[in-house]
Amino acid sequence: MCQTAQIPQSAESRHRCACNRTGGFHSGRDVPASHDLEYPEVRFPTHALFAEIGEEKLRALVFRHHSLLREDAEIGHLFATDDAVFAKRMQVISAFFVEACGGPAAYSATEGDNVCIRTRHFPFEIDERAREIWLEKLYIALGESGLSEEMREMYWTWLEAMSIRMINRRRTKTQPLRFPWGEARVRFG
Repeated sequence: MCQTAQIPQSAESRHRCACNRTGGFHSGRDVPASHDLEYPEVRFPTHALFAEIGEEKLRALVFRHHSLLREDAEIGHLFATDDAVFAKRMQVISAFFVEACGGPAAYSATEGDNVCIRTRHFPFEIDERAREIWLEKLYIALGESGLSEEMREMYWTWLEAMSIRMINRRRTKTQPLRFPWGEARVRFG
C-alpha cells in the first residue's frame, strides 16, 4: 500500500508507484511494517497421543484423512490418482506424523529434519478454502479414529494451527479463520 499521499510534494521529489498515485520521494520516510500472514503458535502433541494410538493406528488415521482429501471434488486433484503412488506418498507423510507425535524418527532419517510445511507444499496451490477442506476431512478422520476426546482435541489443536502454514496462495487479505476444537465440532461435526 502506498503511503506517499501523506508526504508534502515538490517538483523534485515526485514519484510514481504501482498504485498510480504521486507522492514524495521515498528517502527519509518510513512505511509501516506489514506481513502477509500471522502464524499462530503450534503445539505439538505430547507423547501421550502416540502412547494411546500407536504407530499403526496413527498411520491409518493419516491415510484415512488423505484418502478423504483425495476423494474431494474441489481439491482431490492435488493427490496422486495412481493407488501405488498415493500409497508410497502416504508412507512418507505418515512417517512425519509418527515422528512428530513421538514415534520413531524414520521421517527425518530419510527426508531430513528441516521441515518447512509451506515450502514443501509450494508445488500445490493451497488457499484458505483448501485449508478449510483439509480441516473438515481431518475432523471426519479423527471421528473415525477411536482416539479419546482429549487426544482428538490435542491432535486437532496441533494441526489446526499448523495448517495455516500450508497456505501458499492467498485469496483474501484477512487472516484465515481459526477453528478451536469446540468450534470445529460445530462447524464440521
